[in-house]
Amino acid sequence: MKRLFAIVLISVLATGARGNDLASSFKQAAALAESQNKDRASQIYNAVDFGPYYQPKYSPIFVSCLKSTENVDTSPFSFVVAIGKDGRVLRLYADNETNIYACVRPTLQKDKFPAPPHSPYYMQISMNFSK
Repeated sequence: MKRLFAIVLISVLATGARGNDLASSFKQAAALAESQNKDRASQIYNAVDFGPYYQPKYSPIFVSCLKSTENVDTSPFSFVVAIGKDGRVLRLYADNETNIYACVRPTLQKDKFPAPPHSPYYMQISMNFSK
């Protein structure tokens, strides 16, 4: 019984340690996104899976946020989505917390993207609203 408990405890501790393997800042997450985009599997995922999913879903959400947000802050911003192996969002990072990003963030946090080629998968999105 003690041996089983020790195995379970080690397993729990090891799983918790892996959860800390995520980037600790926007800057680090953006650098990881940029470096991983050089590999072929990521390029294919971006073109075939992520892009066709993200564009039609999030374009209307951004438009809705632009229309519904008071005192709209159209400052440019970037965010990075850390995606897990099952497509669920592990963490979000932003360089500029605008009210448009705050409007979109809840949808991003609950989303399940197509399963990426590896995990965590970092996808950087940059938004620039021209007037």
